[in-house]
Amino acid sequence: MKTYRFIKISNNNNPSQDFYIDITIMDSVKLRMSILKSQLKKYRESCEGLYRPAWYYIENCDYSYYELDKKDFLNYNEAREHATNLYKEQFEKMNSGKRELNNNKFIMTIE
Repeated sequence: MKTYRFIKISNNNNPSQDFYIDITIMDSVKLRMSILKSQLKKYRESCEGLYRPAWYYIENCDYSYYELDKKDFLNYNEAREHATNLYKEQFEKMNSGKRELNNNKFIMTIE
């Protein structure tokens, strides 16, 4: 089993609705964020490889991050499922208005 860490990266201008859960097996969250920044720089220079969702926050937002959870899993797919559940829990916790689930994303409804 591997220990996975779940990092919540939030847009400080809209933290209740604009955030991402990053998954890593690294021991240091600070080091993981530093590596993400370095990878983004290399990606901008070469435009090769896959774009990582966490880069959006590093590149475009006033962001903050912290370790949300740490748990052991047999494989990445189990960790990914846990990250999805954490995302839903965080969204529900931070948004008290009415909401509906639409295509695995919560949509706020305003009356």
